[in-house]
Amino acid sequence: MRCKKAEKLISRLVDGRLDEKSQQALNEHVKTCPACARTLADYKNLQSLLRSARMEAEPLPYFEERLKARLSAAARPSVLATVERWYAAAVPVFLIVATVAIGLLFLLQPSEPQYSQAEMLLFENQNPLKETQVIFDEEKPEVRQLKLLFAGLEGEEIMNRGVK
Repeated sequence: MRCKKAEKLISRLVDGRLDEKSQQALNEHVKTCPACARTLADYKNLQSLLRSARMEAEPLPYFEERLKARLSAAARPSVLATVERWYAAAVPVFLIVATVAIGLLFLLQPSEPQYSQAEMLLFENQNPLKETQVIFDEEKPEVRQLKLLFAGLEGEEIMNRGVK
C-alpha cells in the first residue's frame, strides 16, 4: 500500500467510516511505515483535542433581533430583475424552437424541380422549332432577316417590337 492511499484510509478510520478489510490493510502498512504511524497518531491526537475543547458558543446579545431586522430589510428583487431573469431563460428556448421550426419548414417544403427550357418544352409536348419555322416561311427576305436578327437578341420585349 502506498502512503497516499494510507493517509486517505487514516482519515476514514478516525471518522469511523473504514471497513474491516481496509482497516487490517492499514494496520499492516502502519506497522512497516513510521511516517504513516506518525500521521495516524497526529490524527488521533487532533481528534481527542477537538472532543475535549467542545464548548457551547453563545450568540452575541440581540443577535436574533438584528438578524430579523436585516432579513426584513433585505432588498426584494424588482420587477425588472424578474423580467430579466425570465428573458434570460426564455430567449435560448425561443431560439432553439425557432431554429427547429425553420429547419422543419425547409425539410417539409416540397421542392419544385428546376427544369431547363428544353425539358419544359418536352413535358408540355411543344415543338421548339415552330417559332423558327414561322420565321423561315416568311416570303420577303428583308423581313426574314430582321426577324432572325431580333430572335437572336434576348428578351421578349425586343421580339414583340419586330416587323409585323
